[in-house]
Amino acid sequence: MHQFDIALLVIVGSALLLGLVSKFLKRIGLPDAVTLLLLGVALGPVGLGWLHPDSWGKPMMILEQVARLALAIGLMDIALRLPKPYVFTHWRSLLVVLGVGMLFMWLSSSVLVGAVLGLSWGSALLIGAVVTPTDPVVASSMVTGPVAEKTLPSHLRRIIMAESGANDGLAYVFVLGMIFFLTLSPPESLATRVVEVMVADVLLALLLGATIGYLAGFGLRAAEKKDLMDPQSVVMFATALALGTLPLVDLLGSNGILAVFVAGLAFDQQVGVRERRQEEHVVGGFDRFFTGPIFVLVGLMLPWSEWAAMGWPTVGLIISILLFRRLPVLLLLSGRLREVPSLVDGAFAGWFGPIGVAAVYYAALASHETDVPELWPVVSLLVSASVLVHGLTAVPFSHLYRRLTAS
Repeated sequence: MHQFDIALLVIVGSALLLGLVSKFLKRIGLPDAVTLLLLGVALGPVGLGWLHPDSWGKPMMILEQVARLALAIGLMDIALRLPKPYVFTHWRSLLVVLGVGMLFMWLSSSVLVGAVLGLSWGSALLIGAVVTPTDPVVASSMVTGPVAEKTLPSHLRRIIMAESGANDGLAYVFVLGMIFFLTLSPPESLATRVVEVMVADVLLALLLGATIGYLAGFGLRAAEKKDLMDPQSVVMFATALALGTLPLVDLLGSNGILAVFVAGLAFDQQVGVRERRQEEHVVGGFDRFFTGPIFVLVGLMLPWSEWAAMGWPTVGLIISILLFRRLPVLLLLSGRLREVPSLVDGAFAGWFGPIGVAAVYYAALASHETDVPELWPVVSLLVSASVLVHGLTAVPFSHLYRRLTAS
């Protein structure tokens, strides 16, 4: 209980502190994720030693559940930030970015992990699948706020947010497919399970998410027309939709992560501009609060001894992943998509594909199902590097983008 009380104080205290100086931190280009990650390191075993996750029982289980909640809120936030018709008017570009982009990121990450660290291809493909999705929490913080809105065009900000929202749920197929590959021996069983995942975890999630979101939006409009709902209840409604869809769809045997994003999009089709803006600010605030615990936890649980054992190849892995996991495919797609009309747009969108909460969640999930000792050390290394590098380059690269496109 003593450790829990300290952890709770750290989480609440960090949320209060970040709330007080949020505009200042964004102005100087220091995202919440960077601050909270460093806070976790400072309070953990290698820092002040105030918090020891190993004494909490099952730290990876805690990490998985906290990451699920953070993803649910983050995905709802992105869904409500996008314009109402966005997915219908930009579906071709989204389909290309998700289909081609995710496949490239999975294979390139897997090849780099296997080649640089000398891992078996099964382990490398699993780790590559885990780090495939671009993170909605970190990405959203980089393309929103006063600096991003002044320096980046709306088409670029929206495609980055939309892709990060959609590919989090779709990455589930890659991760589960590799879990099956590592744990199931007969090829027939593997093929059967992959088909089941595509039907139950993608198609059913799309259907359930759309239904839940539509009914929620319809209910909100009906309640407001009959004057049954006061403005304060909108806060509860938006949060309940995000956090309720996740376990409900999971209990129904489908992909709750993907369903939350789809539910947010469907819900947004039902509510008006005024309601949408309220939802956006409300869920955005809750997004920041739920983001705090996950990055503090990651900072507390960084496997420093395992990193040291891997040695200098980790530096090469970080550099190669940051440069070649995503950037080449977006450069190739630049000029072919209206959302990425130039090489500068492709370079910016290709660089800012952060690895964050989604990778943490899938790493924790896969750790319960497989026996890959390198899984958490490698994933946590790439998450930490991405949060720091992408977070600290967001503001200067945004200003650089503006100068290059203005000339």
